[in-house]
Amino acid sequence: MSNVAAKPYPGPFEFSLKDCQADLVDLAPGAMAHLRFEHDGLADVFAELAVSIPALGDDAGNLPKVHQRILDANASIDKLAAHEVILAKALEVVRESRAKKVHERENDIAAIVDSVKSTARRGGDEALLNAFEKTVKYNAQIAEKAAKTRRKNAEAVKTAAPTG
Repeated sequence: MSNVAAKPYPGPFEFSLKDCQADLVDLAPGAMAHLRFEHDGLADVFAELAVSIPALGDDAGNLPKVHQRILDANASIDKLAAHEVILAKALEVVRESRAKKVHERENDIAAIVDSVKSTARRGGDEALLNAFEKTVKYNAQIAEKAAKTRRKNAEAVKTAAPTG
């Protein structure tokens, strides 16, 4: 088991984007870099448009139709934002759950290796170690990499040390 604190995820467990189906698109990789985004002061713009469009929109061109598209977009944006919050949390929970399961699996592999090594050492059974050779080697990768790094760093300190 993991020593990392965790609590059960309370949900939701089922998601539907059906209410946004008409608005959903899949952009090409990198395409979002070319899109405009909202800026500070947008609420003031909406307040101004709510007053100015009904009063002067026809005089300025076909602005009531454009304003209606903005209002429709706002409704869609709000629905998408609500889904985004829920889905982001669900993705976070899935990633954390997966990471915790991987951690627990690695701990279980280490427990098997510890048991095999201990039993082989006590009984002098080299065949037991041979039967679990790949598992022992897999489990030792991080320790071997750390030892290699320590040796490399120690060597770098030796060569950099003044000799005079």
